[in-house]
Amino acid sequence: MNKYVELNENTVVEYVKSKISFFDEDAVYVCNEIGDGNLNLVFRVKDTKNEKSIIVKQALPYVRAAGENWPLDIRRGEIETHILNIEYELTGGLVPKVYFYDTDMYCMAMEDLDNYIIMRYGLLEFNQYPNFAEQISDFLVKTLLLTSDVVMEHKEKKENVKSFINPQLCEITEDLVYTEPFHIGARNNIEEALQGFHKEEIVDDEELAIEVAKLKYDFMNNAQALLHGDLHTGSIFVNQDSTKVIDPEFAFYGPMAYDVGALIANLIMNYISTKASLDKGELRSKHEKFLLDSIRDVVDMFKAKFLNLWDDAVTDKMAKSKGFKEYYINDVLVNAAGVAGCEMVRRTVGFAHVKDLDGITDNEKRIKAKKENLHLAKILIKNRTEIVNGEEYIRLIEKYL
Repeated sequence: MNKYVELNENTVVEYVKSKISFFDEDAVYVCNEIGDGNLNLVFRVKDTKNEKSIIVKQALPYVRAAGENWPLDIRRGEIETHILNIEYELTGGLVPKVYFYDTDMYCMAMEDLDNYIIMRYGLLEFNQYPNFAEQISDFLVKTLLLTSDVVMEHKEKKENVKSFINPQLCEITEDLVYTEPFHIGARNNIEEALQGFHKEEIVDDEELAIEVAKLKYDFMNNAQALLHGDLHTGSIFVNQDSTKVIDPEFAFYGPMAYDVGALIANLIMNYISTKASLDKGELRSKHEKFLLDSIRDVVDMFKAKFLNLWDDAVTDKMAKSKGFKEYYINDVLVNAAGVAGCEMVRRTVGFAHVKDLDGITDNEKRIKAKKENLHLAKILIKNRTEIVNGEEYIRLIEKYL
């Protein structure tokens, strides 16, 4: 790391100019640090005269949200760059284009999605995105199925598994999603009014613990496909026409269910947030309908497109056996429901929360919403073998929320 220096708003412009001929000679620069995630520095460098901009993302040698006492492999940006290039090719541009990666500064520059909004923020403003389900299901099918053993030459796929080993980021998931939220203490962040409920409904439920342990060890041992690894509404940019997925630094070869389930969980939590934040009326009804339709459509479109692409893309002879593709996709969807439940628990009582729930300003409504979220999460984990289509999610949401 001899050449590594943390960038800031005063130094990043000259750095970009030294690395890429992107801006015009008469550019008038404005630079802002815009990162609101847990890990990295993120800058927008803009030429206000010619209306051109670029995003610069630099890895820090520690978890930004926790400070230097939580060190982290600074080379994770190299994996992220490689993943974005792969996903760009597989999906026809459903991720931002990468311009360069600097191995000395652990820094990348990429397309600025300035005419998009982070989906979580858009949903919290009760906006709807008509093309989202169609496009995100495309992303899921193409990035997951096409990087799996049933499609890839097996030795090539195993070499990819080696290339994308990501132990420190996987450990964060293993701890923060599958372990700590189901116990007391550690790095959990629990409102006092929830502590008793958490202990009784989550920590003391031995049946739940067994099911979460099964999901954890599937995550740790099932090198099924190349995952995004952190796919939620905060890692998706949207507008009325298009969807772009960002931040795949948690990527590794793992179970397909993880990406699908994490996304579904975050849509459910926005539904819970909407129900708690808005009085009954046209806006609430419209947004709830969009969210339910999106949950149903993401699951069902993913399943239908997966099965359709299977016939054209699969190369493994045994995978072409009659009935195997249906078994395969149902197994993915069963565990996706379990993952969704784990994500909902960890975003309520674990280290990293979501604004959907924490942003509910009325204390009584917020606690009630979080309890509902935990209760539905348990149902999804413990009854996941029954959840293999979108309609089953809607039935459970309408029954328990």
